[in-house]
Amino acid sequence: MRDLYHNVLVTRVLNPVVSTSTKTSSAIDLQGFNSATVVFALWLSADVLSGSILWTLSLQHSDDGVTFTAPATTDCNAGIISIVVNATTLDRQAYTIGYIGSKRYLQAVATPTGSTTSGMPIGMLAQRATAAYRPVVTP
Repeated sequence: MRDLYHNVLVTRVLNPVVSTSTKTSSAIDLQGFNSATVVFALWLSADVLSGSILWTLSLQHSDDGVTFTAPATTDCNAGIISIVVNATTLDRQAYTIGYIGSKRYLQAVATPTGSTTSGMPIGMLAQRATAAYRPVVTP
């Protein structure tokens, strides 16, 4: 089956929420998959984003699902391990970070810097792919 429906498992890992503090997704179990992409869905920031008020979007990985660390650039597609959203022209978009590392667990993190008093709506999705067994069954 060459369609995406049977080869990619999409899971919501953070319900959309207006946030002024760090948001971390639920753990993403990659057992049975060899790659993943995390989608950060952002909407209009109520704070004026700048060089001093910004959000950093990143991934963390883990062998045990408890202790998470930042991946190396070789663990992510195109070496991108984080994205900085620091201008009003950069909100209202979806950003992706692809993971090709060897750890079993993954989580997504959105971290504010500066005085984020009004917040920004943030949601996160995980797309697990390159499955060992196909078709992928949606839970």
